Amino acid sequence: MSEPSTPLMRQYAAIKKEHPSALLLFRLGDFYELFFDDAVVAARELQITLTSRNKEKGMAIPMCGVPYHAAEGYISKLIRRGFKVAICEQMEDPRLAKKLVRREVTRVVTPGTAADSSLGSEENNFLAAVTSVGERVGFAALDLSTGEFRATEFTGETAPRRIQEELEQLRPRELLYASSAPLFEPRKNVGTVLSASGHPEAASLIIPASSVSRPAESPLDDWIFAPDHAIPLLENHFGVLSLEGFGCLRRRSHPLLHPVHSARHTSACRSHRIL
Repeated sequence: MSEPSTPLMRQYAAIKKEHPSALLLFRLGDFYELFFDDAVVAARELQITLTSRNKEKGMAIPMCGVPYHAAEGYISKLIRRGFKVAICEQMEDPRLAKKLVRREVTRVVTPGTAADSSLGSEENNFLAAVTSVGERVGFAALDLSTGEFRATEFTGETAPRRIQEELEQLRPRELLYASSAPLFEPRKNVGTVLSASGHPEAASLIIPASSVSRPAESPLDDWIFAPDHAIPLLENHFGVLSLEGFGCLRRRSHPLLHPVHSARHTSACRSHRIL
């Protein structure tokens, strides 16, 4: 996307830059609008009309929109299809704004953090995280709707297979991992490859597309997995002075605990124990 020429599109571009992996619903009056590639994707997935905005440097801007009063239904549909959605609201009354209306993202909904009843209550909706420390591979999963929180770790050459088994059993909607060490790599005609990043002895493992649905992938900054950040956050949530009682320090699975207890929904998490 080239440098926008209008104040509104410059505002949009700045906000979109902060949420590059999400579909940005940008509030304009009574509608949430999507632009550029987001509009193309949303129009296809929601089966709504794709139009265009005024030309930007000679090229029409793809655009589509949904009424704000009916937005939750459209958001739920996108989440069910594995997309992340960032909702950008007008933070002041347009009638009182002297210049451009101030806007900011007030909510980010992802497949693993959605707690909407319309997403289906008959199954768990797990948010999972995978990370590695030396030869140990950690796995954690949290269902925000029930508070169920699981954490474990594996070592040795069987670690990738054990992680695969966990993914097949829990079928998480979203998987978090350190951005510097991606876990999934596309491979032509053979489903998905899972490699235990940071575990040099573990061979890559192919996960057949038919055996487990591939979750939405959310890379996070490496510091989020750092023990000095993750441990205090979990100790504070569970109201304990140490995680030793959970076995998390001995097993060194703590680097993955922050993502599954993401600050995006801290207030919504009802988990009181680690399984």
